[in-house]
Amino acid sequence: MRWISSAAGVLCALDACHSRKVEADPLVTGLAAVDELLPGQHWRKGNVHEVLGPSNGALFPLLVVRQAMTRGAIVWCDPAGELYLPAVAAMGVSLDRLILLQPRSPQEALWAISECLRCKGVAACVARVEKLSMLDARRLQLAAECGGGVGLLLRPASAIHQPYAAATRWIVRPQPGERTVHRWTVQLIHGHGGRVGESVILEVGRDTNLVRASKAVADRSSAPATKAITA
Repeated sequence: MRWISSAAGVLCALDACHSRKVEADPLVTGLAAVDELLPGQHWRKGNVHEVLGPSNGALFPLLVVRQAMTRGAIVWCDPAGELYLPAVAAMGVSLDRLILLQPRSPQEALWAISECLRCKGVAACVARVEKLSMLDARRLQLAAECGGGVGLLLRPASAIHQPYAAATRWIVRPQPGERTVHRWTVQLIHGHGGRVGESVILEVGRDTNLVRASKAVADRSSAPATKAITA
């Protein structure tokens, strides 16, 4: 694992990402109920995707990140040091592929995120963004097109009516769980060619880290479990 800090307009330690990403099959989460909602049933590379929901809703982007890590470095913007690394590793994300981005201000964060998205060695860049102008959103999308990776912007649910330039937008809502199970509803709210308006239920075992997904109207007990990949 490495850290990136930005200072005086210079992004440090990004040289670890300079190699070109390995081209592979279309990027999917491996959970059929989720991937079937996507346009083309995969995450479009060279695009930004938005996930709206609570600040602790990192499970959904982790499902994408753990598949993307074989293609290049994973950058996670974590200015306050809130990312819980043991949970990240438990979800199957190799910390050797993870680079933590720690900017000092929201303005610096947008610049640094854009630089990471432009880097061809970055397979995915995850960042929580509270406010985003249309100009900023467009700049991030253009950066992703240049680098060819995937940008995952984590935004509050209140940003649903704010400007965006994302290929897909999702809203994540926590649901009542059980003593040993975390549960969320994930709904696609934007994505040309995707199943907009449809939802899935995501569940993860607190003790086993097994993840499963099923259509929101389906019987969750019949949904097959997907094993977490160990780091």
